[in-house]
Amino acid sequence: MAEHVEVSFDGAQGSLVAPLPGKSSNLLHRYMNPYNAPSNNDEEDASFPPIKKPVNGVNGDNHTKLNELNESAILPVLDHAHLVSTPESFFVDDNDSNHATSIEDNFLEESVRVDKDSESSSSETYTTSPPRSIINAGLESFKYVVSILLLVFSLTLVTSTIYTGQTTAIQRDSFNPVATYVLFWLLLIFLAIMEGGLGCLVGLQPIDRTCYSTSHPVTLKSTVLGHEGNNMERVIVGRQFLIVLAVFFINWLGAPVPNAEVLGLSGILKAIFLDSGLAVILTTIILGQLTSQINAAQCMLDFLNSHFMLYFVTYLSLAVEFSGLLHSVYLVQILFSKITGKAVEGNEASRGTIGQIFFWIRALFSLSVVSFGFALTFQALFEKQTTIWEWGYIPSSISMVLLFALFVFVGMMEGMQIALFTVVNLPEEELARYSIAYRNCQLVFRGENLQAYLIGRQLCTSTGMFLLARMMTLNYSAESNDNNIWGVSNGLQFFFNTGIMGAVVTTVVASLIWRIAASTFPLAFLSNPLVYIFIRFCLLIEFLGVGSSSWVLARIHKCVSGFQPDEVYLCNAEPHTSAPVTRRDKDIDRTATILKYFSSLSLLVFCIIMLTEAIFTEQKNGALSSSYNIPPAVTFCLFWFLLIWLSVMEGGQGCLIGLRPIDKFMYAESHLLTLRNTTVAHMGDNMERFIVGRQFLVVLVIFAMNKIVGSFTTSEDDIFGLPSIVKNVFLSSGGLAMIVITVVIGQLTSQINAANCMLDFINNRIMLYFVTHVSLAVEWSGLLHAVYAIQMLFSKITGKITTQEEEISGPRSKVFFWVRATFSMLVLIFASVVTIAALFSNKTTMWEGVSGGVSVSILISLMLIVGIMEGAQSALFAVVHMREEDLARNAIAYYNCQLAFSGQNLQSFLIGRQICITSAMFVFARIMTLKEIDSNDDTVLGVPLGVIQVLFSTGLLGTVITTILASLMWRIIASSFPLVFLSNPLMYLIIRLCLFLDGVGVCSSAWVLARFLKPMVGYQPDEVHLEGAAQHTAAPATKRDKDIDITITIMRYVYSSVLLGFSIVVVMAVIFERKTILSQEVHPLFASFSFWFFVFWLAIMEGGQGCLVGLQPVDKDIYAESHPVTLLNTRKAHSGDNMERFIVGRQFLVVLVFTMINMCGSAVEGTQISFLGNSMNGIFVGSGLGMILTTIVVGQLTSQVNAANCMLDFINSYFMLATTYLSLFVEYTGLLHSVYLIQLIFARLAGKPIDTNEPQRNIPQTVFFWIRVFFSLLVLGYALVITLTALFESKTKMWDGVPGAVSIIILIILCCFVGMMEGMQIAFFTVVNLPEEELVKHKTVYQNCQTVFSGPNLQSFLIGRQICAASGMFVVARIMTLNYSEQDDNVLGVSDALQTFFNTGLLGAVITTILASLVWRVIASSFPIAFLSNPFIGPMIKLCLFFESTGVCSSVWLLALTQKKIAGYQVDELYIGTPDERCADEEEGFEIGADADGNVIIGY
Repeated sequence: MAEHVEVSFDGAQGSLVAPLPGKSSNLLHRYMNPYNAPSNNDEEDASFPPIKKPVNGVNGDNHTKLNELNESAILPVLDHAHLVSTPESFFVDDNDSNHATSIEDNFLEESVRVDKDSESSSSETYTTSPPRSIINAGLESFKYVVSILLLVFSLTLVTSTIYTGQTTAIQRDSFNPVATYVLFWLLLIFLAIMEGGLGCLVGLQPIDRTCYSTSHPVTLKSTVLGHEGNNMERVIVGRQFLIVLAVFFINWLGAPVPNAEVLGLSGILKAIFLDSGLAVILTTIILGQLTSQINAAQCMLDFLNSHFMLYFVTYLSLAVEFSGLLHSVYLVQILFSKITGKAVEGNEASRGTIGQIFFWIRALFSLSVVSFGFALTFQALFEKQTTIWEWGYIPSSISMVLLFALFVFVGMMEGMQIALFTVVNLPEEELARYSIAYRNCQLVFRGENLQAYLIGRQLCTSTGMFLLARMMTLNYSAESNDNNIWGVSNGLQFFFNTGIMGAVVTTVVASLIWRIAASTFPLAFLSNPLVYIFIRFCLLIEFLGVGSSSWVLARIHKCVSGFQPDEVYLCNAEPHTSAPVTRRDKDIDRTATILKYFSSLSLLVFCIIMLTEAIFTEQKNGALSSSYNIPPAVTFCLFWFLLIWLSVMEGGQGCLIGLRPIDKFMYAESHLLTLRNTTVAHMGDNMERFIVGRQFLVVLVIFAMNKIVGSFTTSEDDIFGLPSIVKNVFLSSGGLAMIVITVVIGQLTSQINAANCMLDFINNRIMLYFVTHVSLAVEWSGLLHAVYAIQMLFSKITGKITTQEEEISGPRSKVFFWVRATFSMLVLIFASVVTIAALFSNKTTMWEGVSGGVSVSILISLMLIVGIMEGAQSALFAVVHMREEDLARNAIAYYNCQLAFSGQNLQSFLIGRQICITSAMFVFARIMTLKEIDSNDDTVLGVPLGVIQVLFSTGLLGTVITTILASLMWRIIASSFPLVFLSNPLMYLIIRLCLFLDGVGVCSSAWVLARFLKPMVGYQPDEVHLEGAAQHTAAPATKRDKDIDITITIMRYVYSSVLLGFSIVVVMAVIFERKTILSQEVHPLFASFSFWFFVFWLAIMEGGQGCLVGLQPVDKDIYAESHPVTLLNTRKAHSGDNMERFIVGRQFLVVLVFTMINMCGSAVEGTQISFLGNSMNGIFVGSGLGMILTTIVVGQLTSQVNAANCMLDFINSYFMLATTYLSLFVEYTGLLHSVYLIQLIFARLAGKPIDTNEPQRNIPQTVFFWIRVFFSLLVLGYALVITLTALFESKTKMWDGVPGAVSIIILIILCCFVGMMEGMQIAFFTVVNLPEEELVKHKTVYQNCQTVFSGPNLQSFLIGRQICAASGMFVVARIMTLNYSEQDDNVLGVSDALQTFFNTGLLGAVITTILASLVWRVIASSFPIAFLSNPFIGPMIKLCLFFESTGVCSSVWLLALTQKKIAGYQVDELYIGTPDERCADEEEGFEIGADADGNVIIGY
């Protein structure tokens, strides 16, 4: 029989902990995991195939060189005494292996390398990327968006600062703003070429120049010169000075002067972006450094192939080095060479006598210059005449300390990279002798950390350089010699003020010297304790995504400049196009798409809010509304009815056309209403009749919407305080709000879903009766029969017979047809005459001041444009099947077709066309709708007032004109003469206009609405019904669906993060205004510290319990050495029944901490924060929402997320160990032992013994146990008496005005609510392993389980449950916290000291822990089926899912990733492997199962 251990608290009746079903060691936390959560993956490969790199055969030699190139570009081999480094070549080719540079992608997954040589004769090696969750993909896009916005904002500030003359160069030195701006950009370009150029020169060293001598002649000149002798080292030295000098000059030209006023910025934003110079720093780093480095890393040949690089970088760098200005660095090099006993390596012969003399002259000259620069800087700092003093009063001594601190900071950043690449090829056993250096190397070279570190290092180094520039740039006015330093001339003072001397000192002291030291003593350098901190800081900076926009700019720059990867020239690889090559390219393209979705959704929501507000404030009522005094609510409902009707018509036509070839028998049973629709529409020529009638209805609906809510009425009431121009743009007739809502909701959304779900879309009675039948009725009326006359005319002209399935037979039919055609022509002529007459007499709703002639001209022009757009679609589809040679004979038509059918252009054209046509329709409605005529006004054509005049003013005549002359007629022309139609010169411009309108994404929100409307109404693709394909769920089915899901994810991140930040600000404001219980008694700083201490302690407890539970099945010997404190925690907690004791004690501590947080952060009654309005005060302050959100996100969910997969690291702290012991101590006191009595009672009721891991108690232990039980019962009873008495006396923190009896009822309800939330989790995990046939017997339980365990619902339920339970805890804490003041009589006459103790809320914590938590857990684990059969469970599950779906706590994922990054947490698999791997290592099978009673059994 196999050995086994029964875990009493995992499956036992009366258990306090959820069981661990299946083989997983921590199922509950698996679903709280952002990296392994059951969410959809973003696992599409790049559209561009991976570059194949053959080792043998064709291009084998070039491949060998390319391997050397890549190796040198990624991990350069550095001589110990040399300066050669490749800070610009660290951007490794991320083709199919780049995880979007996010550290979080390494949490669980590493790149998977598949060596095909091991499976077949092929010797090609590919690198594939692991799938990412939508959360991670969304985070990457979020960082791109934020970084782009930050760059645009910074660039705007810099530009405004320069053009308002508020920089040092303009204000102090009288430079021209335009010249300053031009010079600023020239320096940025110069800096960019230098930053990228050096990496190219270093990376091309191993490449045979004959491979690119013909294709890249200028590159050849640069490499010949740069690689000659020791020129590479000389280029690096000279170029480093030029970079520092460029940074100093950029700071001089672009940094704002003190107290600069730019764009009205003030307060913290001004301090961050202007006073600190962050705007110019970000602009320089992103535009002048990172962007060029990214492209130069892979496109070295193309990047170097410019004369600017040759003459202004390579030659100039060599000239600077030759001048001897920096030769003092060689003295340091020689010194370190003497110390190590290694000769300085070189590629040139030893210097002769003259060479030695010249070298030492330059070295001494350099020493003199550096010494003079130091003296100059020190003097200026002591005289407070550098730009550092612009920051305010800083003592001279502090300035000196800051200067040297920055030297060390920048120098270590420069040296760390050299040291890391120097030791990269050392044997691991040698490196391991230096523990600190070894740990630092492990951190840097883990996963994607190297690239992230180098990006962060670049950001830190450049920022340090800018700060040094501010400190070392002199700020003497130079107005007279008396004010100059040491009395020098004004010209020399101006030279000193430029910062050139500071650039020399910085280059030598803060850069080159540190590089030499790092390459000479790499292990000693990396053993510096500060190195680990700096590495972590660099990783954090990169993780925040501040510089992520550089990848976007590099992608654009690469496409625009035509750069190609070096493999294209050296290995004959396929050239790159604008299509995405890497995952990062896809991320960037997706980001652009997401921006369109986001902006379009924002625009749509804004338009709906604007229009709704205008309707209900009666600022936007059409003539019809005002004439008949229609209430705003009726107007609103009528508008939305018309919008829905329009959407059904727009989607329905495509469905009827698309279903014509489908055998109706295939859907006769499943879609009865669809069958009735298609039977009517497909009978004879009904399809054509339907199209004619439907087109009239579409135009009529647009005219009607314009009539109902289309006239802007000037009102003194503001709409959200918006300026009048915004109101006019969005609300005037034909305004943007109406157009956007109509196009997105009324047209595109339905068309998108109808395209793939035709059967479901028209399977409704609205389509049957209000669209199909009404359209046919309109056509039968003859109102539009004039279009048939036009059709017959063009049929005669072309000589083609009109295709018909019916023939007009019999004289009656012919007479009836021509009567209707004549009637239609007369109506059309009459409508045209009336409309033109009304335009000339200014009797239409045309804008005031527009003459009749101009109005008619505008009308005709618009009809022409709309007609061409209407006909373009028909013409394009008419020629789609023509032979290409026939089409090519018509050059203009052929060119237009190529443009329209290229890539995704057809879809984009149709969407843009829809936008244009609808916009024009609303203008038509304004032009051709006649005004309401008063009794004193002249009527049109003298028609008397009455029904006819009212008919004129409805716009019906305009509808007839528009339908025939601006739509149907042009469709006939286009289908009759498609090539002639497409040869229209205007066609190209119209196609381009439509493509542009779709490209800007103004209506992209239609895709988002269609994405979520589809599962909401249950639409399924036609393949599901016709071919038996798998049904679609809410999971994304296409790339666009994934993009939309990521967009929604980002939106949730953004608003949740903003909400969290706002909540924290509110809580801190309440505390510092002394509006909380604690801050009224102590200093606000102490109250604030206490608040955060309890929040962080709560986080430790929340995450720690999951870790202790999850680590139970893991052999402790596996992590005994790597995590010694974790071992202490688990040994103590897993001993005997300590796990159950820990949970009991911890639960009390959690409730107690909630009570303390409530005292620290909950506002007292009547608190008003000055910067919030009444409603916001009520929501965030009065209700405590701000404090609740802060606690849930920061104090609970964030730690639970990280503890889910980083259990070993999370509890590897003495703080958690102290929490473990404290929890056990609380349980040992017996304060909560009454819960064991309840456990015993329910065990008896269930007829099952309580399982335990300890021997049966002896008599003394039993006596001690029951003493504590009775003590706990006494404490609980006393606490209840005290609390109930206080509630009846209204002496708790309960809101004022609530009677005592009502307070008690609310308290009981909340305790039940919180208790059921606590118990649901236990019950669900108790029944999860029950056979399905057992669950099916209990219908309610089965339905609840299906809801919770369906797809990602479990994770959503757990998060929503946490939100609900925590919110309930806070309200319970408020109700049960006593509030007796010194003036009040104490409860039950107790002493003042005891009353003060009661006021802390400790009694309420005892009650809550037992009656609102532990008792319910026991009930749920004892009777899970009965518990889940409760009718309240279903609605509570829905409530939890709803709260999670709102995304109110989505910021927890970002905080968890940030915390993991800062704390350095690693997933447990890194230390102990996966459960399957651990099982495989055991000699005998390791099993986790359950016995017949549901108890979890772990054994071998």
